[in-house]
Amino acid sequence: MPIPHQMSSFTSSSSTANAWKLSLKDWVEVPENRCLVLTTKHLLFHDNKEVTYRVGVVPRMKNGDQIKVFLMLVNTENSEDGISNIQIETAYRIRKPSDSDRKPFEMYSSRSYETFHSSELNGMEDGEMWWAHELNSIYNIGTAEERGQNGFITFEFEVRIVSTPEKKFQDSSLSKKQIFFKNFESFYGEPGDVKVICGGKEFACHKLLLTSQSSVFRAMFAHESKENAESSVPIEDSTPEAVEEFLFFVYHGMLRGVPPTSADCTAYLRLVHLASKYHMDVLMGICKDVLVDIVDVCNVLEIIKAVDKYQELSEISVRLGSYMKENFEEIVKNEDWSEFVVTNPFLVTDFLLTMKKEMVGIKKACDRKLIV
Repeated sequence: MPIPHQMSSFTSSSSTANAWKLSLKDWVEVPENRCLVLTTKHLLFHDNKEVTYRVGVVPRMKNGDQIKVFLMLVNTENSEDGISNIQIETAYRIRKPSDSDRKPFEMYSSRSYETFHSSELNGMEDGEMWWAHELNSIYNIGTAEERGQNGFITFEFEVRIVSTPEKKFQDSSLSKKQIFFKNFESFYGEPGDVKVICGGKEFACHKLLLTSQSSVFRAMFAHESKENAESSVPIEDSTPEAVEEFLFFVYHGMLRGVPPTSADCTAYLRLVHLASKYHMDVLMGICKDVLVDIVDVCNVLEIIKAVDKYQELSEISVRLGSYMKENFEEIVKNEDWSEFVVTNPFLVTDFLLTMKKEMVGIKKACDRKLIV
């Protein structure tokens, strides 16, 4: 078989993750029950010993919708002790075309996740000593064509190791925390005990999760409010799209994975409004970072108006002021500038006075240098 292209990788002291880009044609032509070996140059480090691995994939089982995966480890120092005293965690997936930008691979939420101990590895010799393990889960992928994109399939695999002389029957501490929070995420979109309504669209939610993230919701449901009595929260000062993203954050602790662009400015300012209204400091912090990153000559005036409206955004005002000064000639050419001057005279006055003050300071500094 042709050697698959290793598209990307990540390695730390205890884990490594790789993604391979494989030709869809080569994938479907692998004979039934034959193994395709994916190699990696990346190493795991255990007790100051280098450990490398290979992944074996059987693309075509008798059931054409399934694959089987093997993990093979070798101690590159050829120690007589072999691979010992480690707990191994693995997960893999064949990326869907829709996952490429929106869903990062998360080991502990993957249905292929498995953990086992090095004592369960089987020794095998092929010029050098390898220790192999057949992963228990047989992964249903549907047809290869459904997972392919532009004639290729992307296979992702992550492996982590934890030092322990004997098998642990619970997952690592990191795993436990992630699984704990994933259990909350699983409620997203499920029938709940309260409805959030915006623009005629209803979102099923859970009072426990809303109150855990927002002091405003906590107070709302702790008292005999109309919202508590009717188990319904109308949001009339936003859009269904913004509320949906807001609730996604409530359940997941993050926004969706699409990298924001300057065109998303209005959407993020709507999230700023919801974060301010419901006292969501973490969400507000994310929005501030995004607004600073996506500011341009077309949206800077819109962001400045929001800074004037929401006190929580005051921390980014200095950066916006600097951007305005550096790009002032382009900004005043923007068709929104004339309207901005008319509708926000105090903001314009403050900006111009600040510029004048800085220019006076620069002039005085230059005069002192000339005198010297």
